[in-house]
Amino acid sequence: MWTLEKKRVDHMIDEFSTRLSVRLVEKYPKEMPSLGITRYGIKFIISNVLPMLILLIIGLMFNLVSEIFICLISFSSLRMVSGGYHAKEPEICLLISTVTIVLIAKLGYIMSDYTMLLSLVSLILVLIYAPSNIENQTKILVEHFKYLKMISVLIIAIGFLTNNYLVISSLFVQSSLLIRLKGGEKFD
Repeated sequence: MWTLEKKRVDHMIDEFSTRLSVRLVEKYPKEMPSLGITRYGIKFIISNVLPMLILLIIGLMFNLVSEIFICLISFSSLRMVSGGYHAKEPEICLLISTVTIVLIAKLGYIMSDYTMLLSLVSLILVLIYAPSNIENQTKILVEHFKYLKMISVLIIAIGFLTNNYLVISSLFVQSSLLIRLKGGEKFD
């Protein structure tokens, strides 16, 4: 059932993106890029704005708007440079990420007494694993991955200096997603 629903949602997003991009390209042929690029851009915007909108609505419902955005910015900033676990389907990834951000925002206070420990563990995980599972997600050359590790360490350090349990909890959760469950890094 879930697969059928996911296919429907994916099909709806594809269909909407196609119809809108065809209309835009037909109406503004000189201003718009090709149909394929316009369609890709529209689908990208829908796929990335929708989770933000969902997080905003949840934040408003539970009076957690600022907490959610602190967690989102912290989590995402480390995620961009460190990589981590990726679900096979983008929709599953968005669902997991959304639920994770909301849970950290709502329950992060539980970890407020352990910020130093969480920062230390996050730092160790980043030093060992970052960047992880990012090879097919970026155009950055492998020889420059050391800079991604350095930026990841810097983000953890800044998180520690903020002394904010939401920032530190978000960074910890993202750091834990760096661990590869199938035996770690491959060495040739």
